[in-house]
Amino acid sequence: MTTVDSAPARMDVPAGSGAARTRRSNIEVIVPTFNEEINLPHALRSVMGWADVVHVVDSESTDATRTIAEEMGARVAVRPWLGYAAQKNWALDNLPLASDWVFILDADEAVTPELRDEMLAIAGRPLAETQTGYYVNRLTFFLGKAIWRCGYFPSYNMRLFRRGAARYEAREVHEHVRVEGHTGRLNAMMLHEDRRGLEHFIAKHNRYSTLEARELRREQAQGAADLPELERGIAWRRWLKRHILPRLPLSGLWRFLYMYVLRLGFLDGATGLRFCLLLATYDLFISLKLAELRALGAAGAGAAAPKRPGGLALPEGQMMPTTGGGVQTAGVGVAPGPKMGAPMPAPPRSVAREPSSEWIAAVHAPRAGAGERPTPDPRHPEADRLAAELEPARMPPGVWPAHGSVPVSILVPVKNEKRNIVECLRRCGWANELVVVDSQSVDPTGPLSQAMGADVYQFHYSKEGWPKKKNWAIEAVPWKNEWVMILDADEYMTPELAEEIRRVVTGTYVSRDASKAGCGDGYWVNRRFMFFGHWLRGCGYYPSWNVRLFKHAVGRYERIGTLGDTGSGDNEVHEHIVLSTGRAGYLENEFLHYAYPDLTAWIEKHNRYTTWEAHAMEAKDEGAVRARFFGEPIERRRALKRFARGLPFRPTLRFLYAYFGQQGWRDGYPGFVMCRLLAWYEFVSIAKYRERKSLASAEAADQGAMQGGRPL
Repeated sequence: MTTVDSAPARMDVPAGSGAARTRRSNIEVIVPTFNEEINLPHALRSVMGWADVVHVVDSESTDATRTIAEEMGARVAVRPWLGYAAQKNWALDNLPLASDWVFILDADEAVTPELRDEMLAIAGRPLAETQTGYYVNRLTFFLGKAIWRCGYFPSYNMRLFRRGAARYEAREVHEHVRVEGHTGRLNAMMLHEDRRGLEHFIAKHNRYSTLEARELRREQAQGAADLPELERGIAWRRWLKRHILPRLPLSGLWRFLYMYVLRLGFLDGATGLRFCLLLATYDLFISLKLAELRALGAAGAGAAAPKRPGGLALPEGQMMPTTGGGVQTAGVGVAPGPKMGAPMPAPPRSVAREPSSEWIAAVHAPRAGAGERPTPDPRHPEADRLAAELEPARMPPGVWPAHGSVPVSILVPVKNEKRNIVECLRRCGWANELVVVDSQSVDPTGPLSQAMGADVYQFHYSKEGWPKKKNWAIEAVPWKNEWVMILDADEYMTPELAEEIRRVVTGTYVSRDASKAGCGDGYWVNRRFMFFGHWLRGCGYYPSWNVRLFKHAVGRYERIGTLGDTGSGDNEVHEHIVLSTGRAGYLENEFLHYAYPDLTAWIEKHNRYTTWEAHAMEAKDEGAVRARFFGEPIERRRALKRFARGLPFRPTLRFLYAYFGQQGWRDGYPGFVMCRLLAWYEFVSIAKYRERKSLASAEAADQGAMQGGRPL
């Protein structure tokens, strides 16, 4: 792709648009977009009939955004993402604007007829009789209902200004317009409603909180002297964010009290409560991420925090991690514990170049028909060079079985895991078969896996959601061995566990406890979660048992209810392995789980998991694993979860249970943070479940109206 500095924007001008039109309003509208096919039609319908030109500045959307814009008569400019402020400033500098007035409209907003008429009246006057710019009030809708209070209404934004008289401040997020001249306020308002649901809402605020924390870190280091002059209300809010909020204890609580009590959010009913709680957790995320950045800065001896891409040019909820390559948190060590093996590894010394589009197309095309065995990907041209540099036979420190000596197959499901996959596979080199099942990664995961000695298979996910990746691999891959061990790319084997697995698959293993021997066809394996550079001993994260080692002929992942696309992606999330031959046994040794390199990653992953939870609530958690308080660990957890579904104040109870009942207090500050995040997880799961019920009710009402012959 051409670099953003030198790439000219591509202009797609539909017939009868732009300069070909007769000027009617003296106003041109700019709409920045990325994957806005759900919202954009509503925005465009509110401006297409009267604006001189509507410019859609698209950041290389992968959905139907550009097609919709062109079909509705907008002029489309395609521009690689520069950042929120920089993208709009680019539009102001480079679009062929000819009208005297410019109006900025987000794709999830709409202009009311009253606002349209007020702006047309202003644009029709001589410039000497008008202000240079005008603030516009905005009414936000959340879960389909207007938020009249909560501190979100009135909400004035500078949106209408004279061409050439305004620019956005250089800020990563929540940027404001600086106008040269006098400003005023309009009486009418516009509407703000994002129709993409709670998962998108959370993903967006996950990204915003990362950018906000970075901005606060920069502003605190920069001092007040170089900060831009802003409108008094905006400057006051910015001062509070920079000097007061980061110093308050119990971050998030004050935002909730301000919105829900002081700004009368309780008068907006249940919707207002949910809105205030979600925005309070947004403040919590900012505070936690700011602390994270400070820790990184302190660990790096004053070095600037690592730069990473962000913003709408990335898929929703998929920002890069704060840390650098590999899974290592910069400057944060891991205190070794019993059976933990070596400390966290350094990042791979070499990283493959991005695969070519031709190779990606050849690899990702479906090759196996129904009932056919899949074939591995062809070897990437760079795999041999990478193998020479990475030395796959070089084992990490510790007493490991000999390289390639153990008759067990290790399965690693992946997608875009270049930062984890090398060190994960390095700790599996003692197995005589490594299988990586990919989902059309666009980073070098494939060639890196091949360089480390793995066969790479491609799984093509169906929206029906079943079978998912792991079950498909268990059934379809032509396995070399009877035994399979499943690892995620962010999970690391230890030498002690590798030796114990060697004894199991060679028939020399004898359980020390006969009651934990099981049927001999599969085994529970415990894992240790690493969070904030520490092993979590409480919070319900330890012990964490999963059936991971089993004979592939007799083990399958359960299916919860009849769920289709659960929103959790192509992989099994909370489903568990069930053996057809009996109960699984227990291994003594453990592996390590570095699932959360930073808070952004935790929130992104659990945003998807809460969607799964909402589906599971609909299915009443019915699966092959029974819910029993006196059964296996998974059965006990499922019974507890089913019991908790009916309790009031579940988020608060989840915090209290995790922090006190599951001894999260033992983990200090990381434990306190994790328990607060678990309460957030519970709240979002409930909110998404209610969102699904509301959508189902609305669809049923619409269907009934259609069958009754009534207009919708």
